[in-house]
Amino acid sequence: MSPTITKPVFKPEISFEVATLPDPERSTIVHVTLPELTLARIWPTTFLVQDDGTRKVLLHAFNITQYPQWKLFFPGERFTLVFEGLDRACLLFDLFEDIPEPGGFHIENIERNGSDVYHVEME
Repeated sequence: MSPTITKPVFKPEISFEVATLPDPERSTIVHVTLPELTLARIWPTTFLVQDDGTRKVLLHAFNITQYPQWKLFFPGERFTLVFEGLDRACLLFDLFEDIPEPGGFHIENIERNGSDVYHVEME
């Protein structure tokens, strides 16, 4: 006679709830197209300025060099900037490079959209 093997039953008593974050991490992405042959660089003091004056910090920059290095761009090339997420109440914002010399860019009154991904062209 062979012994009977009983499979153990595992029933843990777990009592917890998974909480959702009230304000999940967000970011705002701005693709910038350069219309002509130019040298460009990005300063770490580049911000999104909301309609209430709050500044959102630049987190990452792709396809552009950071000050003091320059990068040559051909017409139609673009770079991408990733910023902190805009506040939910923000309707308009500016892309502002706050630098201590002439030549910083300032694109005003960009209308907020539902995706927080934007395409702008430098003039």
